[in-house]
Amino acid sequence: MNRLKTADQSLPKTQPETERQYLPEEVQLALSAFDAALNSIVSMTAIRDANGKVVDFRLQTANRAVEQSLFRKPEDIIGTRLLETFPGNVESGLFAVYVRVLETGQSERLIQYYSDKNGLEAWFEVSAAQLSPDGVVVTFMNITAPRRAEHQLAHQAELLHAILDNAQAALSLHTSIRDEHGHICDFRTVLANPQCIAMWGDLAESILAKPFSEVATPTQKIDDFPKYVRVVETGEPDTTEFPIDDQWWIRITTKAGDGVVIANLNVTENRRYQQQLEAANRELKRSNENLQSFAYIASHDLQEPLRKIQSFGDMLNDRYSAKLGPEGGELISRMQAAASRMSLLIRDLLDYSRISSQRNAFRSFALAKLLDDIIEDLWHPIQESKARIELAELPELIGDRLQLRQLFQNLLSNALKFYRTDASGLPIPPLIRVSSRLMTPEELPKELAKDLRLDRAYWTIDVTDNGIGFEQHYAEQIFQVFQRLHTRQQFSGTGIGLAVVKKVVEQHDGAIRAQSRPGEGTTFTVYLPA
Repeated sequence: MNRLKTADQSLPKTQPETERQYLPEEVQLALSAFDAALNSIVSMTAIRDANGKVVDFRLQTANRAVEQSLFRKPEDIIGTRLLETFPGNVESGLFAVYVRVLETGQSERLIQYYSDKNGLEAWFEVSAAQLSPDGVVVTFMNITAPRRAEHQLAHQAELLHAILDNAQAALSLHTSIRDEHGHICDFRTVLANPQCIAMWGDLAESILAKPFSEVATPTQKIDDFPKYVRVVETGEPDTTEFPIDDQWWIRITTKAGDGVVIANLNVTENRRYQQQLEAANRELKRSNENLQSFAYIASHDLQEPLRKIQSFGDMLNDRYSAKLGPEGGELISRMQAAASRMSLLIRDLLDYSRISSQRNAFRSFALAKLLDDIIEDLWHPIQESKARIELAELPELIGDRLQLRQLFQNLLSNALKFYRTDASGLPIPPLIRVSSRLMTPEELPKELAKDLRLDRAYWTIDVTDNGIGFEQHYAEQIFQVFQRLHTRQQFSGTGIGLAVVKKVVEQHDGAIRAQSRPGEGTTFTVYLPA
């Protein structure tokens, strides 16, 4: 370096290889070493004003590594003024450093962020030293990539700490302690978040300072230590539920390097909810058993007195009709009709109650075949009313076949029963059409959101008739138990049939809607999951 100063009062400029062969050997060696340096090196000469104040520097030399740091070739910057080529030196404070080094003779080293109007933006590690009374040599490295990585790591660490500190779970990290044979003999706590420290309570300080063997209870040494070892050696996590005082916790242990991360989550509220749910299920089971007992009583004990009333009524009518006269006979007829209605009502109530308490496994079946069976069962009312039933192409359904048979039989029976009459009072033969289509989630009406999941497809089955119809504002009321729009004198029935239909649909996670106008018929639309 001293030899170079004596020769030129500066570091050598970079020169083309063809010119170097004419230089002295010692200069060629110096140039080769200068260009081979990993660090970027420049030398500068001070430019002073009339008062001797340093106002700028002229770049005298630059090695090849400069291009890696400044993205400018050495030959493009040699001979230029520092503040013209790299104007950000003033704002970054680097210019003041170079002036201070020149004036004091004391070398300085620093890490500094730099940016300028030419688009250069980077972090630099800089070392500046006096080269001569007017000369400064600057050695530097562009450390932007590692600096950004360092900032990223710091940001990630800060984010991780924020997550740990605000996590609901009590989290802790424990590293393995191994003996001379490489076997795990203990664990040491490395990290614990505030929730974990709160969970440990008075033991937290000891757990953080001492190995597991010194703070664990005998039970923990027997039960927990082998689990932790197994997790480290196999990589398979372990989940354990355990009580602390009056609280319940779930512990999830997973492998982390040569140790374990333990997450403890307080599940006391979930546990209490589960206990309440189990108690409610037991109560529901008892209720279902009581309902089944009621069903047995209704189907046997309640029907038996009705059968006796009907039987005695028949006997009275056969043996004493002459003595009772017309008025007595009418009373017996009305009694018999009331007993029949009561018997039918009990049967319908039984059907309604059984929907929830008795359900078969869901299976796939053809709706068309089911409707064929129902039409066969309804042969007599179909023939009597001269009805025509038209079936379009129908899908395969999945559900309780018996319950769905009840559903569609009730809808067809309704369509047969509520027929219209012409001007002369003669019945108009019922025309019933059953059709279906697959409805995608996008096609489902938004108003069905309270009854259906709008993220799945549904079969819609329409049962349309040409009957008497009804006012649309009754469309919800007709599905309630015992709700009737007509008197028993007009149309027979108990008012339970459509309530059964609605309950079956709900049991299948579906829905039902009715569209109608008086004198124009009704369409019942059943939605069932596809």
